[in-house]
Amino acid sequence: MQVEKFKSSLKKAKILLIGDVMLDKYVFGKITRISPEAPVPVFLSEGKKEVLGGAANVLNNLSSLGVDTTFMSVIGKDEPGKRLKQLLKENNIKKTYFYEDKKRTTSSKTRYLANSQQIIRIDSESEQMIPASAEHFILSKFKKLITNYNVVVISDYKKGVITPTLMKTIIKISKSNKVPVIVDPKNKKFDIYKNVFLVTPNQYEASEVSGISCNTNEEAEYCAKYIMKNYNINNVIITRGEKGLTYLNKNKIVHAPTKKKEVFDVSGAGDTILAILAISIANKIEIENSLYFANKAAGVVVGKIGTSTINMKELLEDENSDNNKKILKINELKKIVKKHKERGLKIGFTNGCFDILHYGHISYLEQTKKLCDKLIVAINSDKSVKKIKGSNRPRNSQALRAKVLASLHFCDYIIIFKEDTPINLIRILEPHLLTKGGDYKKSEVIGSKDLESWGGETKVLNYIRGLSSTKLFEK
Repeated sequence: MQVEKFKSSLKKAKILLIGDVMLDKYVFGKITRISPEAPVPVFLSEGKKEVLGGAANVLNNLSSLGVDTTFMSVIGKDEPGKRLKQLLKENNIKKTYFYEDKKRTTSSKTRYLANSQQIIRIDSESEQMIPASAEHFILSKFKKLITNYNVVVISDYKKGVITPTLMKTIIKISKSNKVPVIVDPKNKKFDIYKNVFLVTPNQYEASEVSGISCNTNEEAEYCAKYIMKNYNINNVIITRGEKGLTYLNKNKIVHAPTKKKEVFDVSGAGDTILAILAISIANKIEIENSLYFANKAAGVVVGKIGTSTINMKELLEDENSDNNKKILKINELKKIVKKHKERGLKIGFTNGCFDILHYGHISYLEQTKKLCDKLIVAINSDKSVKKIKGSNRPRNSQALRAKVLASLHFCDYIIIFKEDTPINLIRILEPHLLTKGGDYKKSEVIGSKDLESWGGETKVLNYIRGLSSTKLFEK
């Protein structure tokens, strides 16, 4: 499925979504010390955010892609429920129907993260089945709306909204209206999903249902066949993390590998895949042809911190960046850095001439990358190197030096600067981390005072003695 074809399909999709809604909270900070009160780390909070989670994240993905979607769920009459409705309003999502149950706690999950790593998750929720009155509320809306939609999506997080009665009735009504039902399942008892068009369990869920492991392609095929045969389900897609997707129907088996990506958070990746598949099925696009975009969209989402969504611009950017452009101008890099910061990523910065790339460079660049999420390497232009090192330098042009650095997987972005020092770049980009290799004091590193002013840190890293481009040229 080509990008433009997928883009044009967005307007044609009309999706009816039902599922368990959640409020996902994130607290960002750092571990500063061990508590004197008990042998536990002290977490210093530096910021927080709240986003739509669970089925509401599927909704947010569809909305971000501009898809006409109506959503139904159950929430409590509590603060998390109010906040969810507020977030929907902030995201300009209007077609929602909520049954508010005063006896119910709206699901919320609070994650504490330090240096992009999750430290602990605290859950507050109800898992009991919704009352008959809530079932009636959803089904009465569903019956009125079904004829206006071309696919039904069930996002079952097993928090009580998707009851056996509700599921059975939705399947029956949908079939009578010839509308396919696709389900992201969490319930181990797959009887509830009998006769649906498509299910998308992850490999753990598929393994639980089938009773065997689901690690290899052959095992995934067996799990999918078991689900199809025992529950009369037309199509099965097993999401397998970094191994990609396995798709099975009665006529074909497809293993769709994923492109290797830097993973920061897998929260909500399944929701994104579900949204892409729903759009494809709504437009009668072959499921096999939609796997590429489902994988690609999930790859974008796992590169973000926290439960996240995908939009068409990001999907197109990712499509165009398969030969990832690393060598950038300042205006391009500034925009990218801003996006990374919004995702909570730590930006590292270092600089040098890098006339001949040697092991000393490799060692300290690798050290820097381990301390940050994204590493920017700034290199002196040919004119700048000549001014600093002498008329016989550089031996390698700025274009060649940039290309060599860009080939290193631990260097995320390369930028060339004309000045003697990178101070202007540092002030524009405001990285979180500045490194230098060699026998420097922190105060001697250009830009260290600036980093201190916005809460960043400067580190002088071990540099292998006796290795330098100048000394190599002298040999």
